[in-house]
Amino acid sequence: MHAAAGDVDLTNCDREPIHIPGCIQPHGLLIAFNDELKVVAVSSNIGNFVDLEPGELLGQSLDKALDSDSHMRLRKAMREPVDASGSPIAIRLHGHDAEFTGLWHRHGGLAFLELEVPLHEAAESHAFFCRTSGAIKRLQAAQTLQGACAAAACEVREITEFDRVKIYRFASDYSGEVIAEDRAEGVESFLGLRFPPSDIPVQARRLYTINPIRIIPDIDYIPVPIVPGTDPSTGQAIDLTFSVLRSVSPVHLEYMRNIGMRGTMSVSILRGDRLWGLIACHNRQPRYVGHDARQACEMVAQVLAWQVGVMEEQAATRQTLKGKAIQRSLISDIEQLHDHRAGLIRNSEALLDMMGASGLCLFGREGITAIGSTPPESAIEKVASLVGRNDSTELFETDQLSTLFPEAKAFADVASGVLAVPLSRTTPRRVMLWFRPEVAQTVHWAGNPDKSVTTEAGRLRPRTSFAAWTEETSGRALPWQPHEIAAAVEIRDLVIDVILRNTEKLERVNTKLARSNEELEAFANVASHDIKEPLRHIEAFAGLLGESIREMGDERLGLMVSGIEKSSQRLRILINDLAEFSQLGRRSKPLTQTSLLEVAQEVVTDLHQRIDEASAIVEIGDLPVARCDRNQMRQVLQNLVSNALKYRRPGRPCRIRVFAESRTEPRPRGEVGDSTISTRVCVSDNGIGFDPKYAEQIFEPFQRLHGPDEYEGSGIGLAICRKIVQRHGGRVGVDTIPGSGSTFWFTLPIAADPSAEPNRGS
Repeated sequence: MHAAAGDVDLTNCDREPIHIPGCIQPHGLLIAFNDELKVVAVSSNIGNFVDLEPGELLGQSLDKALDSDSHMRLRKAMREPVDASGSPIAIRLHGHDAEFTGLWHRHGGLAFLELEVPLHEAAESHAFFCRTSGAIKRLQAAQTLQGACAAAACEVREITEFDRVKIYRFASDYSGEVIAEDRAEGVESFLGLRFPPSDIPVQARRLYTINPIRIIPDIDYIPVPIVPGTDPSTGQAIDLTFSVLRSVSPVHLEYMRNIGMRGTMSVSILRGDRLWGLIACHNRQPRYVGHDARQACEMVAQVLAWQVGVMEEQAATRQTLKGKAIQRSLISDIEQLHDHRAGLIRNSEALLDMMGASGLCLFGREGITAIGSTPPESAIEKVASLVGRNDSTELFETDQLSTLFPEAKAFADVASGVLAVPLSRTTPRRVMLWFRPEVAQTVHWAGNPDKSVTTEAGRLRPRTSFAAWTEETSGRALPWQPHEIAAAVEIRDLVIDVILRNTEKLERVNTKLARSNEELEAFANVASHDIKEPLRHIEAFAGLLGESIREMGDERLGLMVSGIEKSSQRLRILINDLAEFSQLGRRSKPLTQTSLLEVAQEVVTDLHQRIDEASAIVEIGDLPVARCDRNQMRQVLQNLVSNALKYRRPGRPCRIRVFAESRTEPRPRGEVGDSTISTRVCVSDNGIGFDPKYAEQIFEPFQRLHGPDEYEGSGIGLAICRKIVQRHGGRVGVDTIPGSGSTFWFTLPIAADPSAEPNRGS
């Protein structure tokens, strides 16, 4: 059937070179010529139009076939801007009375002139234009996408008189759905049916994008070869990409026979450079549509594309305005809460609704913050790793995660769709993840999509049945729309802006803290040297004065001197504790594997005199090996045991227990992963206890719940404990009951060595 069919690859739709068929359809004439207007190639049906054979015209000037007026009009048209190449020219041939509609274009180093017989006289063309103008106005009046598409189908059928006109919209995978249709009585309906991508393969979609109209008046045509089939100057096949008369793939012709149609025309609906859809026209009998009608249909397609664009932009604008309102609320809450994660949580319902998402997750060094319905944390980490394998600076989106990550089938009900927006251009796996659940869908295909094309004897054959074929799909979410992706990027930018502002604030605070620490250390040095010296003199003179007064027997003066001695002792303790607190960070040593049991036993040995004086019983339970600074950990335990001895309850035997318990701790800030197993070291007593409302306050420097005359101390010991524990990545706290006692505790990561067993206490 096709003159070039034996020379091309017909085993794969996407490889078929449909732009170089070597033939045209017989309802017109094609002449290819060079810049000198010398004929390079001509369709072999030239003899049907003028008394010449192809060989007689090759290498000759165009004026051998065109009359002088036509030749002049063509030369003038070719001097116009390239955009004028689509305008028709009236052409007459030598020895032929009819006036042809001539269309010319340039491509591949050649110029092409195509001639068709016009269908309308000038008066008819004017009426035709008026009808087309009315059709466009009716189309512009449509208020919805469905209404606009239905109007376009109706108007194109009115203009062309085809039996069926359908509006065919491409999906993201280039399958297509018939979303509107106008048809004659007795013609099968395709409305609502979906067609697989192979029905319009890649190279066909490319041609539809650059050449918006294709017409086949009769699929049973006999192809007309081009003579010669190659450009003599290059030896390459002549490219008919922009040709109106270009012959069509035999696979497509068979496809149209299987549908039961003989005449067809398609008009592209283009949104910019994107092929949004097609206006596809079918007729049960041969149907030729002239240039005027084709131009009218192209205008309808352009107006429809404009309507689609306006409606999409209006929808996007509504979403943008809605998003801006949510962003304003988010900014306000973040500034109020001083935490971007808390702000996201507070606005989570509105954010998820705007994004059409079921869950949101922030993943990075700060840990995992999950909002709404999300996969388990272990799965989130794997998804983040999958995203990280791509360019970490680019967006990642999918509506079928399980195809990339098979484990996702287990949580398809919450995360079949994923939109990943990087939070950093330099730090991989720091990302904002949006999740969508699977949406079970029923798709009605025009025939079995798995059998859209078959191969017989090494040749492609399109399917023969277009009866509705129903497919139930799962594991796929609704696709992410452009305005949703844009909204996610804006939210990301807002979060990054907040993080940067907070980082700047933190840097300023750290600068102030560093300055304060320097001042505190400077004060501690002054206190250690300049204040201790006069303090020693005060203590010495007070001692001498006390001895003299005791010899005199003056009891009142003796009490006053005793007060001076006690005050100077408290001042010395305070100075020493201040110096200790300020030097903690500077004197710390590297962390090593340390037996906390040995440390606790050393503390009890050091405090044995005070323990004996208090008649206290100190029990040491099982304590683990931990990675810590041995000296600082000894300081913490000594502080806590000393406090337990100090704040014992009079009249009750003092009992102190030092023990540990393993427990699941929340992930420390700055680390990513599941919750960790830590050891919780406790020092429990049966002393006086205190009101739990002071449980945080007592760890601040100089915060005392009792006066210095009741219990000795500077009020800085617990602050030292907290600073040491925080340096080890742990937490410190207290559980207390007034009159019953207290349990002070701190947490530490357990030893990394799996062979390290807890030490047995005594």
